[in-house]
Amino acid sequence: MRVAIYARVSTKRDAQKNSLENQISFATSIATQSGWTVVRQYVDNGISGATREKRAELLQLLQDAKKKKFDAVIAKSVSRLGRNTIENLLTAREIENQGIRLILPEDCYDSETGGTSKLNFNLRAVLAEEESSKSSERIKMGLRASAMKGVYKASLPAFGYKRDNTGKRLELDAPVVREIFDLYLYQDWGMYKISNYLIDKGIPTPRTVSGGSNAGTLWGQSTIRLILKNIVYTGTLVHHQEETRDFISKKRKKVDTQQQIVHENAHPAIISMDEHIMVLEMMKQKGQNKNNGNESLFAHIAVCSDCGKGMTFRKDRRKKDGGAYVCVGYVKHSASYYSSHIVGANTLLQAVKGDLKELIANTVKVEKLYGAANSKANEQQSKYMKELVNVTNRLNKLNKEFQALLQLYMEKNIDLERFKAQNEYIQEEQGKLSQKKLELEVALETKKRHGRTAPCL
Repeated sequence: MRVAIYARVSTKRDAQKNSLENQISFATSIATQSGWTVVRQYVDNGISGATREKRAELLQLLQDAKKKKFDAVIAKSVSRLGRNTIENLLTAREIENQGIRLILPEDCYDSETGGTSKLNFNLRAVLAEEESSKSSERIKMGLRASAMKGVYKASLPAFGYKRDNTGKRLELDAPVVREIFDLYLYQDWGMYKISNYLIDKGIPTPRTVSGGSNAGTLWGQSTIRLILKNIVYTGTLVHHQEETRDFISKKRKKVDTQQQIVHENAHPAIISMDEHIMVLEMMKQKGQNKNNGNESLFAHIAVCSDCGKGMTFRKDRRKKDGGAYVCVGYVKHSASYYSSHIVGANTLLQAVKGDLKELIANTVKVEKLYGAANSKANEQQSKYMKELVNVTNRLNKLNKEFQALLQLYMEKNIDLERFKAQNEYIQEEQGKLSQKKLELEVALETKKRHGRTAPCL
């Protein structure tokens, strides 16, 4: 029999690495003792089990299962498959629906045995998710404890600072930050002028200083804005501004300001708190974040023929032509760095319409055709999305029902016979819904790959 081995650890620490080796060795020994042939190992190293979407090797295993590249899968336990009850049930079903045997020796699970083995899988899946939830809470508590001590936790120091010898505090590094604030506050320079000034002086950008992979030599106005708005330059650290909403989705939410952890005088200040407030007020008055409020159909679709950057819409250019599209590089960094490519909005629109009309029959009402097709496509996609939400909610509800049922049994409020009967119903429903969820996800992914039909003008 051809066997595939799946192993996973959530971090790349040495202890975890040994655990990874143990998982593979354990599974290999089972295959060898049974006279089976290991055809491939699928290993996700240093990836959380909360969701499977980022576990490339598990996803590849599921793809290969559909191609019948092996006859059985061995993973050490349910928790190695993941720590999300619903996704574990879905993973097991995807494997088993292909006629492939799933073996989880540590949890005494073998899909060929059925019966109580399936019940054991459900129990282990719930426990794996619960352990992941507890682990997430322990991490949160550790981060809060560090925050209370005023430890700087960001992966990179703010521009203008570097870590001290302890690695826990910041110390001054680049005096140019003070100059940026002086130019903005006391010389009334705009962000555009400041960014070009820094380019002329050859000042390395924050990404260059930090060694970022996307480092560049040109300062942007957005970078200046981030520096000007950052309270860290007052010597203040603000921790716990966001927190993870739940450990599975990893979605984050903003924390109420009263619950945030604030440390004043945590490190040397570059500006005063009064200056920080003055900057925020000036930015508000200048309306730095306002957009032009006009439709820009081809913004960042049209590109500059010289530098390849996108074209941005400006309503104050070529007003008789409905505004104009201008090279982003020119807008950000002036003619010293890019040539001034500009094209009238109406001129560009008519040119595009003219080109498209040559490709279609004059009798086809393309606007109506596109509108109908797009409306139908959006309607179908919306239907899939709503159905997927309903299925997911029902699966979550069944998971809670199972946990409540398990609690009743453990407290001896129901007997084993009743527990098994109710659990059988829950398993059957979970199976049907898991399959439906998979079908909906495939349909949505297929639609996403095909993309939307471009409008004809």
